Amino acid sequence: MSTTIKRVPKPDFEKHNAEVEAIKKTIDALIEKRNKISGKFNRDANEKQNAERNELRGQLDKIRVEQGKIKKGRQEAKNQIKELQALRRKKNDELRNAKQKLSVSNVKDIDAQIKKLEKEIEAGVTVNEEKQLLKEISKLNQAKNTIGKVEKSVAEFNVDDKIKSLDEKIKAYDEKRKPLEAQYTEIRGKLDVIEKKRKEQSEDYKSNKEERDKIQKEIEANIQKRRDIVAAFKTQREEYNAFVKADRERKEAERKKKIQEERDQRLYQRFQAELELAEIPAFTEEINSCNTLIGILNNQLENKSESNTEAQKTSANLEASVPEGAVLLNSKSEREEEVFFSGKKKNKKQHNKAKEAKNAPIKFDLGVMEAFWKLKVEVPSSNEEIKEAIKTLEAKRDEYQKNSDEQTRKNKEEAERKIAEQRKKLENGEDIEVEDDKDNDEE
Repeated sequence: MSTTIKRVPKPDFEKHNAEVEAIKKTIDALIEKRNKISGKFNRDANEKQNAERNELRGQLDKIRVEQGKIKKGRQEAKNQIKELQALRRKKNDELRNAKQKLSVSNVKDIDAQIKKLEKEIEAGVTVNEEKQLLKEISKLNQAKNTIGKVEKSVAEFNVDDKIKSLDEKIKAYDEKRKPLEAQYTEIRGKLDVIEKKRKEQSEDYKSNKEERDKIQKEIEANIQKRRDIVAAFKTQREEYNAFVKADRERKEAERKKKIQEERDQRLYQRFQAELELAEIPAFTEEINSCNTLIGILNNQLENKSESNTEAQKTSANLEASVPEGAVLLNSKSEREEEVFFSGKKKNKKQHNKAKEAKNAPIKFDLGVMEAFWKLKVEVPSSNEEIKEAIKTLEAKRDEYQKNSDEQTRKNKEEAERKIAEQRKKLENGEDIEVEDDKDNDEE
């Protein structure tokens, strides 16, 4: 009995797609209306405005980078000037301090002082005075060396040219900075105009918030409606697919059940046929073959006897019909010349006709010969062999009849054993090859 499955209608894809498309068009129309209320009259214009603003900002970034480089280079030049000026002041301070420690302020004055003291020594002075003067001269020479080194260091450290070069570099930076500042101011003005427009649009957007929110709710409601339709259609499609699958499985189960029932029926019929076959008396075919062959051989003996008698009668009649003084010759079919009559001589074969008919070879059909072979009995070729074959067949027939009941019982027991074995295999779920199974599988 087949299981009843509740039928599920097939989903209508065209109807579903039409509903979804209609909701999509409604949503697009509401979005367009909301954008107009929000001040977005021209999406392309807004995108163009945003692209222009981004480009201007990019230009400002590049100008700031260049201005940063100029500012950094200018500041480095200023710092170098300050360092050079500080170093120059330090050298001048060293020279001034060295001069303040001495009574003279330059090398020329020191040389003049030394010459004066040397003249005093040459003019004549006491030993103590000479020692005193020589000590003064030594101090003056030391001061001369100190002032000389300081003046030489100051002379070698000429920073005026370096400071002048750095001042020129600062002026060049200032000249390069001016056009960048003008360009920066121009771009900044353009950006201010764009920002002003964006601000106006933002204010317009805020002023229509209530109506915009209402439209937004309609948009969201339609979006939710579309989601619900899609979800419901998905559920319907899944239910239909489940129904198709269950129906297919049901039909497959019914098909397999039908095949199994037919197979069980064939098995039952086969078991019954095997039992009926086993109940047939054993050696029935062999006994029947023996009786049939005995009958054929007996008929053969009878036919031989009648044939000999007929041949003798025919020969006597022929001899009686031959005119006196004539001889009867053999026919052409007996590989002799045509019949003719001559003289008084008589044909010798007429006397051997009966003998040849008696000793002529015995022939059987192929089916009869196969029956002899099956019973393992030599095929007879003469009357003596026929009699011997009849005795052999009768002996075999008697032996088969004697063993028939016992063998029939054994056959029946063997058939019952095989059937019980096959039934046990079926109960254990094992496969049994049944006739016509291949044909059913192909179908």
